[in-house]
Amino acid sequence: MGRTSPARVGTGSQLQSVPMDKMNTDCRSVSGGVIMNASLASRITAAMVLFATAGLPSAAAGQYRLPTIVSSVKADSLHEIAAKMVAEGRWREAARVYRQSAEFRAMEDSIGYQCLTSAAALAYASGDRSAARSDMAHAAERALARGDLRAAALSYLDAAWIAQEQQKPNQVWELGHRAEILAASPLLSQSDRGAILQRIERAPGASQQLVIGR
Repeated sequence: MGRTSPARVGTGSQLQSVPMDKMNTDCRSVSGGVIMNASLASRITAAMVLFATAGLPSAAAGQYRLPTIVSSVKADSLHEIAAKMVAEGRWREAARVYRQSAEFRAMEDSIGYQCLTSAAALAYASGDRSAARSDMAHAAERALARGDLRAAALSYLDAAWIAQEQQKPNQVWELGHRAEILAASPLLSQSDRGAILQRIERAPGASQQLVIGR
């Protein structure tokens, strides 16, 4: 396909990017939002950290936190490199570096989600549909980890829409149905639920076949 600037795919889609000169060049590590439905593994890890550091002096505790600080610095450095690559038109390489930046960030870090949606937009624009689909699915997981059900569902739908372009009905069903499940949550407002469900249509006569709209 021709090289065109990564752009919004549809009105409800998260698969989008801003103009090249404004693509998250000033982002830094932040942890935002309310963590909801944390996995058992993350709870156990947090308990283990509290137990292990409870009796340590402050200096030792500071040393324990050092890897997180180093990871944040590395993530921000990679983010800056990716932004420069975008400005140079190196979209596929920029997408790869945005993914690396996300990997160095905690799941609840909202910038990790932004890195992956940027990577998806760039991969899609450069013709790599499979990478774009994977990026959006991972972005959905990150949104879910920090309790943003609307963003998670819409990201799953973007991934499903790409799978639909690729004629992968099993992936369309799997990703789209995840969005359907999230849409049923009582924690969503009616407007958010509507924004999700308006993009999902059941194929006539098929129990496990969805048509995903933009």
